[in-house]
Amino acid sequence: MDEAASPAVPRADGAIRSAISQALVQLHAEHYGKGATQAKTYLSDNLVVTVLRDVLTTSERTLVRAERADTVKEVRAAFQSTMEPLFREAVESITGRRVASFMSQVDPANGVGVEVFVLEPEPP
Repeated sequence: MDEAASPAVPRADGAIRSAISQALVQLHAEHYGKGATQAKTYLSDNLVVTVLRDVLTTSERTLVRAERADTVKEVRAAFQSTMEPLFREAVESITGRRVASFMSQVDPANGVGVEVFVLEPEPP
């Protein structure tokens, strides 16, 4: 996994970003049968974005070659809505903050996925 900490980001944020990347890759591996080969999480204020590379399963790559990327997107969307509670739980336990909104998308042509979490604002 590719998870280099930026010098401008505190170490705690780096550890949190790395833990989120690892948790999401693990969830993908357990439930899709394949995890991403690279993952990087960005954390800014109330926003968490994880970019996952090389996420497609063998069957999904077969569908893309058969020009059925739309099917991959549809099945991934259905699956992600099913997985949402687990994804939210992982991010909430790592950040200690409640997830207000979760969105997921895949780019079948490039084998890239993104998981986006909007966190509740931190209490003052």
